[in-house]
Amino acid sequence: MGKRAVIGIDIGGTKTLCALINERFEILHQIKFKTSPQDGKTAYEKRLTSSVQTLAREAKKQTLHLVGTGIASAGRVDRDTLCIEASPNILCLEGYRVGAVIKRAVKLETVLGNDVQLALYGEQQLGVAAGCNHVLGVFFGTGVGGAAIINGKVYQGASGHGGNVGGTLTHQIGGADGLESHGILDRIASKAAIAGAAIGMGVKQWAPNLYKEVGTDISKVTWGSISRARKAGDKKIEELIRSRLRVVGIALSSIVNFLNPEMLVLGGGLTEEMPKLIVSEVETGLREYLSSDVSRKLKIKAAKFGNKAGVIGAAKLAFKKLG
Repeated sequence: MGKRAVIGIDIGGTKTLCALINERFEILHQIKFKTSPQDGKTAYEKRLTSSVQTLAREAKKQTLHLVGTGIASAGRVDRDTLCIEASPNILCLEGYRVGAVIKRAVKLETVLGNDVQLALYGEQQLGVAAGCNHVLGVFFGTGVGGAAIINGKVYQGASGHGGNVGGTLTHQIGGADGLESHGILDRIASKAAIAGAAIGMGVKQWAPNLYKEVGTDISKVTWGSISRARKAGDKKIEELIRSRLRVVGIALSSIVNFLNPEMLVLGGGLTEEMPKLIVSEVETGLREYLSSDVSRKLKIKAAKFGNKAGVIGAAKLAFKKLG
């Protein structure tokens, strides 16, 4: 039997990353494609199975023994039936039995978990939070995702949403309807929220570099284009990011005071593009409202694995459960 490897898969609202990962958690080969929920489940499944089969062939070529597949998916998942039960940003995959699809494609057993929970698990096992028993993670991607590790274990909660901070209310707007508005973190610091505000700045020529790259097409706005506009001199874009992330820090203060973690890990595409800026602004907003005892013990760091945290965490779980 050759050296062991797994296939790690991270299914997000914007992209899907599939990677062949060895026992040292090195990515040997990767395939990334747009999730494109608007194309429907059949088109997605075709891209997914093709990618996984390509990685399986690569493993065979490198004489690696594939022990299984680990999948990190956005939304609520059923770990027993290997089903994506609900995913607001990928509606076409709700009720999708992804484990059965993988088994048909490459005859491998699968483990499944929530993408943010597995990303934080990867960081706590192998990354920036290694050795920490109490960790809060916030990841800025298509939405604002969160996860928590308490007493060394990922906190699932009663319905699997434990640690999710995206619905944290920053200020109430219109009673219960505020939960559907910009009063929650997900409507403040998600890609859609920041992209919408940035497009408005571009139209007003407050952000000419961004406007030159994406025009008025919000679908073309990526964390990369936001970062490039900032570096090119769009000061309003930097002001936007700083103000939004400072609000995130303030909103997280109640959660951090309650959980008293050793570390807050910040990840996702936005953090990967601007790690120092994101950590600095969240920390500025956060520390002002923390109790001195909680603040003294808390470290705030950018995720080590960046956008790869999901596949690394999924791979770690696959080796643990299937290897």
